[in-house]
Amino acid sequence: MKTNKILSIGVMILCFIQFSSAQEITEENYLKIDQEIWGQYERDMQQISEYYQKHPEKKDSLIVASDQVLAIASKKNKEAAMKYASVPSGLQRLYMVRLDISKDILLSILKSLPEDMQMSPYGKSLFYHIESEQIKEGSAYYDFKATDTEGKDFVLSSLKGKNILLLYGGLGCMGKIGRDYLNEIYQETNRDHFEIVVYCPNSDLENLQKVRIEYPCGFLLISDFQQDHTPVKILYGAQATPTCFFIDQQGIVKMKTTGLHQDRVNQLLEKIR
Repeated sequence: MKTNKILSIGVMILCFIQFSSAQEITEENYLKIDQEIWGQYERDMQQISEYYQKHPEKKDSLIVASDQVLAIASKKNKEAAMKYASVPSGLQRLYMVRLDISKDILLSILKSLPEDMQMSPYGKSLFYHIESEQIKEGSAYYDFKATDTEGKDFVLSSLKGKNILLLYGGLGCMGKIGRDYLNEIYQETNRDHFEIVVYCPNSDLENLQKVRIEYPCGFLLISDFQQDHTPVKILYGAQATPTCFFIDQQGIVKMKTTGLHQDRVNQLLEKIR
């Protein structure tokens, strides 16, 4: 297999699935399309992985190929969500990719749906996303209420005057290296000046407490148990886990990243040490 063939994978799968205008919009058809999209993605990534094992010198080209495969799958994922928004799983997926679609288009799609879909939990959360302004770097932080692992009430503004590293989920996704890093900077910093807060999208207190057991740490683990529909996810514009925010003592978001970017966190910590 030649490298140029790998590089063309993204182009070749552009046509792997057809969205026929005559295709019936049903939950079953959406789930079938979704399975095809991600099944093809996994097969292509497996092919790239196997080729890398034989030709590690092609790493750079294979990274490009991997990015192409992901981009194509993501594009098809978004297109399917937009087309099948009138079925439950399609509307849920539309919410999951909301940050990749303009609010005008989202609003147009929502208004075309039956009233019961518009008033469903995911319909309401999409309207909330459209009507609100998502936090970005330079924005003032959004205050919210939650519960900690001891069952006590938590309010983000209770940390006013401190620097805060706020993470939306991701303790599992970041791996041991990321968790070790969080524990390290937590131990090296002063609680009078710096706190780490991880919002966990759990369904109840029992499951939140299990996170503490699975990933031992001293910093705060909190949740409002609203999962996908939490204002934290919507107003902070969090889609992937972890999405990370560094909030300074004045309550300004100085960093917003998808993934834990240790270099950026270290740069901001240097200013307060």
